[in-house]
Amino acid sequence: MTAAHSRYRGNNTQGLTRLFRSWLTGIPQLLCSIAAVSLLVYVNAAQATEKLKTFKLETLGGETRTLDDFRNKATLIAFFYPSCTYCNQAFPETVKVYEKYKGQGLSMVWINIVEEEEELIPDWLAKHQYTVPVLVGAAQQYLLRRYDLQMTPTHFIVNADREILFKQTGYKTGYEKELEKNVRQALNLAP
Repeated sequence: MTAAHSRYRGNNTQGLTRLFRSWLTGIPQLLCSIAAVSLLVYVNAAQATEKLKTFKLETLGGETRTLDDFRNKATLIAFFYPSCTYCNQAFPETVKVYEKYKGQGLSMVWINIVEEEEELIPDWLAKHQYTVPVLVGAAQQYLLRRYDLQMTPTHFIVNADREILFKQTGYKTGYEKELEKNVRQALNLAP
């Protein structure tokens, strides 16, 4: 072996050694990246299968009802109170979505969150000609904490296993399109 060849080989070995060392030092970063991605996938999967906490409330007639009483392919649950401006804007559109899909496996229930307004509900339903079941009988703070309600209306779409498929908070014109899109997905209907 010539001196030049030996020098070349030695430089190549040093280059390979540096490459190998950089590769080894990159492994912990790679493992951290893989762990972070795995955690995100796990968290997203957990959120996708979060279940709506069940309830035991009363109808306006005093009958006890649970979430299971409204179970269907998909259930649309809305938290509201009668004097809520945004609820009064949203519900005519929500009812249209319900009417359109109730024959295809959609059920719906509204839950009042302001105890002081329970007595207003029968007249409010009649005035707007709503026939959606309304449940009452829980303290506002209990409902706000249990269902993480930030504002009204808050709509949930759940499947037959109570898995939350969609949550919509508040109302702006056009929200009903997103609601309908998610109802269609929950019912496995083509877009």
